[in-house]
Amino acid sequence: MQLSGRRVLITGASSGIGRAAVRAFVAEGAVVLAVARSEPELRGISAELGGASKVVPLPCDVTDGPAMERMAREVLARWGAPDVIVANAGVGLDARFEAMTDDALRTVFEVNVFGVVRTIRPFLPAMTARKSGRILIVSSVVGKRGVPNYSAYAGSKFALHGMADSLRSELVGTGVSVGIVCPSSTTTQFQSRIRREGPPQVRTRVKKHSAESVARALVSMARSKRRERILSPEAKLLNGLNRLAPGLLDWFLAKALMRRA
Repeated sequence: MQLSGRRVLITGASSGIGRAAVRAFVAEGAVVLAVARSEPELRGISAELGGASKVVPLPCDVTDGPAMERMAREVLARWGAPDVIVANAGVGLDARFEAMTDDALRTVFEVNVFGVVRTIRPFLPAMTARKSGRILIVSSVVGKRGVPNYSAYAGSKFALHGMADSLRSELVGTGVSVGIVCPSSTTTQFQSRIRREGPPQVRTRVKKHSAESVARALVSMARSKRRERILSPEAKLLNGLNRLAPGLLDWFLAKALMRRA
């Protein structure tokens, strides 16, 4: 897919990976429909990148079902279905399984799973009728292998992979394809906004990659029909070890990531 002149809808567009993706797609000549809760942030990046002819601010919360439906109807009425959808909005939860509350778990799934569904589902009929479109879901390496203290986050990302597999089968022959991008630790505001419950842990972090590198991967995925991309060497190693020696990986993660503060 050539991206110049295409319409790309991105959620979580006001910060982090989403904001970097807005810049990356605009640089390719796309018109971005930018969705996030913060209207001032959206208007700021729109002004920075050339105004509404380049970035259309669409303030909306992915956890608000009726608001997302209204946003989708507006987009369909004004522009038709997006050529590319980047379902990026997400939240994290840092908590031992035993300390995790039901409310915190619901919040993670409301954003990371239901938010993705609300982003994609309203546009599918128009995309399949047009017989073209690319859906990209921002997951995580912990959607391939869970790690200590992130059972809620991992569970939500695993759900995305299962839904994507099912959706791909449903879309065979329609011209609409689904891809998943799996970053590992990324240098964004996401880490500082993670909700934490229970006793603190001292963790060994792998080297973080930049939001811009994830955005470049999203642009590359938008041009292709690739099903999945795991971004960092550390994430690929984690995924490979999980297939070959999951018990050994359990031991390693417990030793490396679960030291008490």
